[in-house]
Amino acid sequence: MRFYRLGLPLLVATMLAACQSAPQKNVPPADIQVLKGPTWIQGGDANGSEDITIVTPYFAFAIAGGDKAGKAGSIVDMALVENGVFGADRIVSLDFVPGEEAMTLNAIDITQQTPERVVIEVDRSWNGHRLLSRYEVEKAYPGIKLSSQLENPVGKTLFAGYRLVQNAAPEAAEGAHKVLTQAVVGHWSQGQLQQGLGALSETDDLRRSYQPSQQHSFDAWLSAGSLGKVLADELVTGASPNTVISLYEYDDSSNFEAQMAKLRQRWNRGERVYLSANHLLRGPRQNSGRLYAYTPNGKFSADFASAVGRGHSFVSFGPQVYAAGTLFGEEISPFSESRVELRSEAGLSKAEVWLDGEQVAGWRINGAKVFRTGVPVPPNYTWLQWVVEDRNGNRAYSNPIWIKKRG
Repeated sequence: MRFYRLGLPLLVATMLAACQSAPQKNVPPADIQVLKGPTWIQGGDANGSEDITIVTPYFAFAIAGGDKAGKAGSIVDMALVENGVFGADRIVSLDFVPGEEAMTLNAIDITQQTPERVVIEVDRSWNGHRLLSRYEVEKAYPGIKLSSQLENPVGKTLFAGYRLVQNAAPEAAEGAHKVLTQAVVGHWSQGQLQQGLGALSETDDLRRSYQPSQQHSFDAWLSAGSLGKVLADELVTGASPNTVISLYEYDDSSNFEAQMAKLRQRWNRGERVYLSANHLLRGPRQNSGRLYAYTPNGKFSADFASAVGRGHSFVSFGPQVYAAGTLFGEEISPFSESRVELRSEAGLSKAEVWLDGEQVAGWRINGAKVFRTGVPVPPNYTWLQWVVEDRNGNRAYSNPIWIKKRG
């Protein structure tokens, strides 16, 4: 189904939603709905007759269907479920930005619409090039899979990528991201991402420089409470007061050691990006890993997504390395102590401490299943990382703890 700017209306979508307007009393629906016309999102900007609102059980968003100050085809509104109802608009805009020149809308297609899944494709022109963008939403996972492609590479370096502009978000619940005072293993959730997300970081801007040979497809995930499908028995998808809207980028890397080397270089530059564990990624022994995240307020997918975006997590290919003091991803003062609790059913073999990309300490562990230890934090370094190995040769890697600068 295709409708053109100021042209043919969304006939099928309108028929499916003929008896629908805003969700009853602002209550989330059981299935995905697609509504045409001015959005009902409180404080929203999508107020034109060609605008579209997509409503899911966990969040809603609106796409500008008309020529709205150069935002046609962009997501211009988004609301999350808060206390059982939809809250106010949380964003100004979300879109792929190929450069400074304006884009014009050619057409929007709803290529798939069922109660469980909606796919929308946007056809635009930019600087003489055709730009195709795609929004994919599934009922089960609060988020949007984003992809854009320039039909022909631009013959110059592009500073391009997805950019999210947010309104001021409500303050997180007290203690949502608190620093640990003691190890509580039950406060950690674990899972394996089922899509190829790369280095994790809560960010609003994925733009960076691309050479002409790199200008193929641009893919990202917009989390509105999840990282998509996660292979985990304990995570619950649902509204959480700690839900954060943020962007994550895809990565086609399948080698963990290569990812680890790149991340350590980025950590040396002070970039706060963090380890991932998706189903494609293989460790040193070619087994897949799992991501453990600190979720003290419950096993919600939103809390899991927010924790790994902040680096409150570690990747395990067997053993576990739990923060027992300052959380991974947090800052620590020089001359204080970084403490961990190491665990392995197979028995622990050794532990290592890394500072700014170099191993500076290590010791053997004679098969203990639980081992608690700590090290003093030296000054004049940027980050500290723990690595642990079990008796089978499998490893776990913490995210960095950032060392505060003196003075």
